[in-house]
Order: sequence, then structure tokens, then C-alpha cells
Amino acid sequence: MKKIGIVSLYYNSVNYGGLAQAYALNRYFTDMGYESELISYDRIKKRKSIPEKRKKITSMSLGEIVEKCYRKAAEKIGQKCYAKRLDIRKARMKEFRDAIPHSVRYTEETIQRCENDYDIFVSGSDQIWKPGVVDAGFTFDFLKEPEKKTVISYSSSVSVKELPEDYVHFMTGALKKYSAISLREATTAKQFKAAFNRDVRVTVDPVLLVDESVWTEMASQKLLDEKYVFCYMLGDNKEQRRDIKKFARSQNLTLVTLPHIKQSSRFEVRVEDFAFGDKQMFEVGMPEFLSLIKYAEVVVTDSFHAGVFSYIFRKVFYLLERPTKNPNDVMNVRIYDLLSLYGTPDRLVKVGESLLNKDSKIINFLTIEQKVSTARQYSRMYLQEALNKNGR
Repeated sequence: MKKIGIVSLYYNSVNYGGLAQAYALNRYFTDMGYESELISYDRIKKRKSIPEKRKKITSMSLGEIVEKCYRKAAEKIGQKCYAKRLDIRKARMKEFRDAIPHSVRYTEETIQRCENDYDIFVSGSDQIWKPGVVDAGFTFDFLKEPEKKTVISYSSSVSVKELPEDYVHFMTGALKKYSAISLREATTAKQFKAAFNRDVRVTVDPVLLVDESVWTEMASQKLLDEKYVFCYMLGDNKEQRRDIKKFARSQNLTLVTLPHIKQSSRFEVRVEDFAFGDKQMFEVGMPEFLSLIKYAEVVVTDSFHAGVFSYIFRKVFYLLERPTKNPNDVMNVRIYDLLSLYGTPDRLVKVGESLLNKDSKIINFLTIEQKVSTARQYSRMYLQEALNKNGR
């Protein structure tokens, strides 16, 4: 039996979407009859990644510097206030993460040791190929004899408007070992085709790749008795939060929020989420996360994966644009492409637009189901062909 090793943003992750897609891709491979696991790649101490231009502290205004200092101080205070509840969430996410088949921990210096452990290497989904994130581990540059392996990507995400010159140079060499390439977003797939002159497919996120029953069975029982709007925000926009409060009141629904935890060693809650929501949920693992969406009356979010699960559980939903100060960062493209897949552009709430002005017409989930089913079948065929390409 051939064994698959998947590299993703798996190691030590507490991100619902990131762990859901890692679980799903591995689950799909095992359902296909492969032995499969996540390569537990710890890149925290990495020395290099392909750079993305960042705003220097010297270019910030006095007001921005003061705001930055305030946020750090406030988040430290908030961390202490929420410490016990956050520890429970962290433990529950670790329990889910550890249950996903995975390798021993590897670093940039040791990852080459796994070469003989797998027949097939897969660059999995999530933003592992984004400038500023991608490195040699995420493109298997440690392989001494890549020609003896099957190396493919599945729904890797890039999410930038333009591919930096250093990035193109690095990826030109890195992609030579790949016999099949697929990305999650159509926009960046076009960029890859132009930059690297390669056949690049667009495939669904692994959460949509597996049967929907996987998630229905995983969701916990209903957590709350009352009817509610469920809100999960990754961004830090205050105006959007004020508008969401007004929307929940207009619907006569309880506003239930899940404060997003920043991916940091300090495990911090955003300042903007302090006291945001009628009920704040902290002790939430993956089954509880799914339950909060499954039993909501309405889902309001700027999270790609919360949008995916809203469809899976057939919930009325709105996807919010996330404001960005980085002109090269097109984080919202995954939202646009998801709504394009669904055929529901009316579910988008643009920056500055109010939920109160959105049309509340019923969503035709039968039409969405037909579109998703077609895309899912195409994605499954891509994987079937990619895993057997060149007779490897």
C-alpha cells in the first residue's frame, strides 16, 4: 500500500478551518485506500521564507504606533481575564489535532529524514504557498530523488494580487518536481499559469471534498436553547461588529460570538472582541464549532471555512469582506471565489455596506448543491489522475 505524506499548516494549529481541511484531506485519502498522514512540520524556528513586503515600524504614524502599543497592552490584560476558558479551547483543539494521523515533529533542519517514509508527497490546502509563508518544506525541496516519488499539490492557496519576483524565482525551481498542481482560488490559478507555464487546476477545499455526512456526524449536540445569530470574525474591524450587533437586534435574535484566537505563542483574543456579543463562546473545540453553525438561524462571518460549513449545514449566511491595508493581499478572493462557486453573489457584504440593507431572500440550496457536486466530482477526478500520473 502506498503511503501519502501531506504538508500543511498543521503543526500546533488551533485554527478551525486549518485543522478541518487537514482532517478532511487525510480522511479522503484513507477513504481512497491509501495510508496517509500529516507531516508535522514545525516552521516556527525557520530561518527563511519567500518574502512578502511588510510595513516597517519607521513608516508608521505616531497614532499608529500608539494604537499598536495599546493593542498589545490590552490583549495581555484580556489574555489574563480569559486564561482559563482559553486553556479549555486550546486543549480541545489539541485533542482534535492529535487525533488526525500525523508524523513525528520535523523542523527545517530535520524534515529530510521523512523522504523514505512516503511514496507520495502532497502540498495540501491552506495558505502554504503564500509569499511570506512558503518555504522549502512546503515545496518538498529536501527530496534528494524527487523523480522516484509522486509530488502533487491539492488546493494550495496563494492569495496575493501580484507574485513577487523573488517568489516567482523560487517557485519556478520548486514546481519542477510536481507532476500535478491544483490551487483553491481561480484568480491565483490564472497567475500561476501565466508565471510558470504549467497546467494548473482549480479544486475545492478538502472540507467540500469529503461527504457532508462526515461533518454532520462530527458536530456536537445543540449548545444553546435560544435562537441566535452566530458570528465568527477573523478580522478586526470595529464598524462591522457594530453593524452585526444592530442586525442581530433587528432580527430579534441573540448574538452569539466565537472570539477568534490570534495564531501566536500568547494565544490572544483580539481587543475588538472584548464584550462583543450577547453570549461569547470560548470553550469550543471542533465539534462545538460545527454545532454553533449547524443550529444557528443566521451565520455572519468573514471566515472562508465558516462560509463553507454554512452551506454544508444549509444555513442562511452572509460573508463579509475583510478590510486590508496591504494592497498586494487579496485575502477576500477566497470569499469571492466561494460565492462564485455557490452562485450566490448576494451573500457578500462589502466593506462599508450594512447588513440591514441586504436582501433576506431565501437561499436556493438545491442550486448550490448542484454546483458544489459538480466541482467536487471534478476535484476527485483530478486527485485520482494525479495520484496515478506517469504510472508512479
